[in-house]
Amino acid sequence: MTDGETVLEFRFDDLLRFHGTRSICGLTVAYKVMEAAWEAIWQGDPPTRESLDVASAFPGPGTRDGFEMVTRAVTRGTYEVLTDVAPSDLVAEAAKGAYFFRLSDGQQIIELGLKPGMLPEEFIPKRRKMARGEATEDEAADFRSLQFAFSDKLRGLAAKEAVNVIDIRPVVQ
Repeated sequence: MTDGETVLEFRFDDLLRFHGTRSICGLTVAYKVMEAAWEAIWQGDPPTRESLDVASAFPGPGTRDGFEMVTRAVTRGTYEVLTDVAPSDLVAEAAKGAYFFRLSDGQQIIELGLKPGMLPEEFIPKRRKMARGEATEDEAADFRSLQFAFSDKLRGLAAKEAVNVIDIRPVVQ
């Protein structure tokens, strides 16, 4: 990633310091998605920060903040939450929405999805129970442990093991 003449490099700990741990799963997913996108199309020629547009079918604050720190897409008004994307055999279901992402540098568009099966099976039901305010303190603590375990697992995987590159295409002018 470049910002003017400066090359910017971000590690997960940088995103963690920016967002905190409240939505660590979404933060970890955003980091892994960006890692996959960079590996797929921006290895030798990183995009400029101001050129990146981001669309996410997962509306979580950790995901938003992860993309914001790296791309500043939220601040620049080029971050979009997609509401019409369904989970598929290439895109994992989320407690709300789907783990589908589209990034564009103005020349190329890359679409990615968190692979189904990455989330622990009990994750979505527990998250939804918490969202409804029905979880006990013990259940909330158990979910919190599950979040950190998922983040640790995902960070330990290579991007291609966790994220599907669904499509890469040129931007049609």
